Amino acid sequence: MVSIARAVARMSGLLNGLAGWCLAGMTALTCADVVMRMFRLPIPGTYELIGFLGAAVAAFAMAHTTLHRGHVAVEVLVANLGGGARRAVYLVTVALGFFLFVLIAYECFQYGSDLRAANEVSLTLHLPFYPVLYGISLSSAVVCMVLLVDFWRVAAGTADPWYRWRD
Repeated sequence: MVSIARAVARMSGLLNGLAGWCLAGMTALTCADVVMRMFRLPIPGTYELIGFLGAAVAAFAMAHTTLHRGHVAVEVLVANLGGGARRAVYLVTVALGFFLFVLIAYECFQYGSDLRAANEVSLTLHLPFYPVLYGISLSSAVVCMVLLVDFWRVAAGTADPWYRWRD
């Protein structure tokens, strides 16, 4: 199980690195467009590219954030429960999250396939939309793996549901 957890952590780290590069690309493109606008030479399609890159940043960072439990958590309701009850609540929420991300991965893949078949492209640069949806689908699948490993580790008692992964 430890090797699976490490492989999932590597995949989420790889996607997080891609998110970082996309964010750097967004920054560079925005700065270049601002400078070029001072010379009355805006970069065509900047808005579209920023939108695509923004979707990639959000999608590719999801698995790493989930792995390190960086999402907002409200513990007011479960703070006074006993350890077993808190663990049960955690396992139920992780299971629900897993099924949600399975659905997101499936639907994004299906929608991306539909857009690919219809040859849908952006208005200005004529870039296809489907790679972004496939990226969201891939990232959602990795989030599913993170949640599945986390569920298994907490259910087996090898991890505390309130702390980050440690290998």
